[in-house]
Amino acid sequence: MPIARDLHGPSQSRAVRDLLQSLFAAELLAPSPKVWLFFAWISDLEILDNSARQFSAIQPDWPARPMRLSAVLAALLARGTTVRVIVRQHEHNETFLQRLVDLKREYGDQLKWAIEREFHAKGLLGSDYFLSGSMNLTFNGVTVNDEHVLLRCDPAIVAEQAIELETVWESRMS
Repeated sequence: MPIARDLHGPSQSRAVRDLLQSLFAAELLAPSPKVWLFFAWISDLEILDNSARQFSAIQPDWPARPMRLSAVLAALLARGTTVRVIVRQHEHNETFLQRLVDLKREYGDQLKWAIEREFHAKGLLGSDYFLSGSMNLTFNGVTVNDEHVLLRCDPAIVAEQAIELETVWESRMS
């Protein structure tokens, strides 16, 4: 994997969707111990296109249809991944947060989140990658808006971001 990759939407929106699908598929194959999702605005997007059942070897019980973020997170939680989510306090995020409440009933403190009034950062962090930029994890953010995302795989950068998130946010999770 390259050390860094820049993508711009909407001209590269297909590449952004493919990148997200690849990152989450890779997580399902070799789960990070902890995954951080932090987006000011987040939706239960269709993340993996399982229409042709191309992910059936990874998750055999998934139906032949696009799989939403909440289903992918549930599969990661079932594999033992700890999931942390940070979002802005906004009504747009309520539907996704309700899905997290449902998952928390099953997985307990393996899943935690924080809701902040002025939160504006955007990123996705696993053990060996850091995706950041201006994109929110919403339909418009991924496919419509003029956004910029940067994928970095440099171990030092990934470790630095993990330390920052742990230090600032872990104690604020509920």
